Amino acid sequence: MAMGESGTDVAREAADLVLLDDSFTGIVAGIEQGRATFVNIRRFLTYHLTDNVAELAPFLVWALSGGLFPLALGVLQIIALDIGTDTLSAVALGAEPPAQHLLEGPPVHGRLMNHTVLRRAFGLLGPLEAVLTLTAFLVSLLALGWRPAAPFPTGNELAAASGAAFMTVVFAQTANVFACRSSSRWPGALGWGTNRLLVPAVLIELAFSFVVLFVPPVARLLGQWNPPLWGWMVALSSMPILLAVDALDKHLRARHRRRSASSGSPEVGHSKVLSVKVF
Repeated sequence: MAMGESGTDVAREAADLVLLDDSFTGIVAGIEQGRATFVNIRRFLTYHLTDNVAELAPFLVWALSGGLFPLALGVLQIIALDIGTDTLSAVALGAEPPAQHLLEGPPVHGRLMNHTVLRRAFGLLGPLEAVLTLTAFLVSLLALGWRPAAPFPTGNELAAASGAAFMTVVFAQTANVFACRSSSRWPGALGWGTNRLLVPAVLIELAFSFVVLFVPPVARLLGQWNPPLWGWMVALSSMPILLAVDALDKHLRARHRRRSASSGSPEVGHSKVLSVKVF
């Protein structure tokens, strides 16, 4: 360790840690910020990987059906989702303030793509979003007159169903960004307004999604249009469904940790502190 202001150049070059303001209190602040950054990257990854699963699912269904099942989301729609409706929320999620008692837990270690990130993105939230997206697409087709065993519609009907799938991803990601603020705590327990960037980012992205859905030239370019009522109902219901499933998962895992800790397993006790205090 070397002092940034009063230390020599040789000491600074040889040191593992340099205190720029010669204050030892900076060590605590630096460790806290480092832990917060590490955890925020995990939040960011969970959020984006979940979205990728929901966007990939329609292509897999289309490919596995040999092109018989229509594509629920087109390439331009996915670009609009990734760049237009996910970017600001992801940036805001990366600016999540450090959690209280962050420094009371053990040192943060391990890979960024740990078991928690992979399980939540690929085992829970991502598949749930994918199912909701395809459900909105099929429900919209049924509401517009399509019936099983009949040829799939084209033109405006297909565009409206695709619009339902698009808005389902948008609304589900709106809920997902709040769910990703913690892997162990309900978003309301963190305070809905503690991240000042998050709510404005979500509102801007929702406004963007309505523009690309209802402005005719842009909607035609993306191959989508205003969904039927049933499509809107599925899309809007994706928010409470995702939050409810996420809350249930967190509750069950917390109960499992408490039971395991009461049995006297030191490793589980350690993971309990890490998951609750950090991510």
